[in-house]
This record gives sequence, structure tokens and C-alpha cells, in this order.
Amino acid sequence: MAGLYIHIPFCKQLCYYCDFHFTISFKNKDRLIDSICAEISHRSGEFSDLVFETIYLGGGTPSILSINELERIFNTVGRYCTISETPEITMEANPDDLTVEYLFDLKNHTNINRLSIGVQSFHDVQLKLMNRRHTSLEAFKSIERAKNSGFNNINIDLIYGIPGMDLNDWQNNLELFLKLDIPHLSAYHLTFEPKTVFSHYVKKGTMHPVEEGKSIRQYEMLISFTENNAYDHYEISNFAKDNQYSLHNLAYWTGKPYIGIGPSAHSYLTDIRRWNISVNTKYCEGVEKNNQEYYESEIIDLKTAYNDYVLTSLRTKWGLDKEQILTKFGASFILECNKSAATFISEGTLIEDNQKIYFSRKGILIADYVISAMMIVD
Repeated sequence: MAGLYIHIPFCKQLCYYCDFHFTISFKNKDRLIDSICAEISHRSGEFSDLVFETIYLGGGTPSILSINELERIFNTVGRYCTISETPEITMEANPDDLTVEYLFDLKNHTNINRLSIGVQSFHDVQLKLMNRRHTSLEAFKSIERAKNSGFNNINIDLIYGIPGMDLNDWQNNLELFLKLDIPHLSAYHLTFEPKTVFSHYVKKGTMHPVEEGKSIRQYEMLISFTENNAYDHYEISNFAKDNQYSLHNLAYWTGKPYIGIGPSAHSYLTDIRRWNISVNTKYCEGVEKNNQEYYESEIIDLKTAYNDYVLTSLRTKWGLDKEQILTKFGASFILECNKSAATFISEGTLIEDNQKIYFSRKGILIADYVISAMMIVD
């Protein structure tokens, strides 16, 4: 089984925190969609033996595509890809795109069965600060419309650690999420990525990141709130009710192969990693010529594969499996794992149980540091 990711690099406006690949110019949209379809066709031999159990349209903002444009893409997928009988097919969406008419057409004219809605906050002050193009009321109503249209498998994204956000604001966001009665939440701390508007504000001194203690308290509130309301904290930033995990993201975290289509999209197949360039015109030109100018690739050596396994597996509640390490990488990597994990286990940051190693409640607060320390470096 495998996952298929399709990157739609268009947005109606710039969000001030975002560093994903996108453009707010739609003048080459038709050409880009043609190129996405052509890339699927060109690469079909590469994944002819794969069965895709998940398809994920990310971006950018895939919900800016019309139903006809979505059908063009899905018709190509159906022509060249082998799809499982019950695939999870997710589309990222902005709340203000999800009109009654659009949702009806999504439900009746596409195979999309899961929505990931970029709410980010239910507070207008925070939405305005981030330059989001919807209001809190639109966010709330879009989810209700999606549910009324028959979409039951829904995720929303929320952001914490926003300058000016206090604990009451964050508590209120979580309570509104709970009120909506949807099965999945992805919650991320705001980061000030290079070349974003927020990063520029920080350099100018007009914006300051939230102090670490407040960030920790907001994350602890998130963990406690979801736990108390029967949401399974199955990955550092992801929470699901009734085992309604994001199957597509689980493919990344559990080392399954995935194919990335579109500009900036990444692929992983056994021992090869490949990534497309993040320039739309050059991507289109390369696909049209069917040459190697629109992507780069690398062979993944054993050490890199091990580090990838540590990075992804420790992010999940299941942790890393020492039996898998022995089978996939060999005895020497077990020794490295035991050596690097020993101090963290003794201090209670990591827990070892039945050949599994995973984060404790306190350990997850310093996950990035621990994961980095667990990797093998030259």
C-alpha cells in the first residue's frame, strides 16, 4: 500500500506565517493542472506495482479548484494509478471556499471523502493578524455545512503560540473545536520561518515570538484537553477520536512509499527520495519536455534510512520498534539506538516497553531535541 500526494500551489492571498510553496497568480493554472496530469502519466511506470490506499490534495489551497478541474486530475489518477477499494481521499480547504454548492458538487462529482479545513483560529483578531481570508463565523459555518453535506471524516488545523494569544483564547479555541464534534484535530505551534512576513516583522522588532513558558503551557493544555475528551494523541501534533487517524500522514510516519506530484512535491520509494522543484514555470517546462530538469533525487543509504525511521516513528504514540531496527538495519544500529536512548530512558523522557521506545508525557515537550540526539551523525 502507498500514498499519493498532489500539490496545488495556488492561494487567493498570502498568509503571513506560511512558507509552503504557492503563488497568488492564477494565470498559469490550466497549464499547471495539465502538467500535474502529464507528470502522473509520465511516471506511471514508476508506481505500476503500487496500490494507493490514500490520496491527498495539499497546497496551497486545493479548494480554489473548480469541480471540473478536480475531475481532470482524478480522471488522470484513475487512468494511471491502481487505487484500493476503500481509499482515504483528502482535500485541504479554506473555510470560505466551502459553500453549500461547492460541497454538494464535491460530494456528488468527486471521490473526496475527507476534508482538512484550515481554520487556524476561531478568533477574528488572530485571523486578521495571520492575514487569513476567512472569519471565525465563516470557519464555524463551513464545518457545519460540510457535515450537513455528508462529510463526516473532517480534520481542522489550529495554531497556538500566536503573539497576543493568552491561555483563555486557546482554551476557547479548543472548546469550540469540541463543540463541532469532528473526529480529528491537527494543532501546530506558530513558527517564524525564514522569508515569511512574520519573520520580517521579528527582524524589524515589530513582533516578538511567544515566550517558551507560555508555549509549553498552551501545549500542555492541548494534551490535557484532548485526552479528557477522548481524543487519541497519536502523533506529536495530531489527535483523533475513534481511531479516525489521518491514514495518509500515517504512511509518512510509518515508512510506507509515497508519490508526490506537482511543484515542490516529494516522493519516497524504498531507497530513493525525489523532490520536484518549487518554481511553477520550470516545473511545467520540465514535465512538458519529460526530462529530468524539474526534479532532483538521491539514493538513501542505510544510516539515512535509520535516521528517517527514528525521526518519523518517535513522532507517533507507537514509537520506534527495536525488532524492526534489527530486521531493517542490523545489530549495529540496535547498539546505537540503545546507547543514544539510555540517558533519556533513565531520566524518564523516553519509555522502553516490550522492545518499543516512545515518549513519556514530559518527554514529548522536548521531542525535537530528543529525536535529534537519537540520530546518528558523522
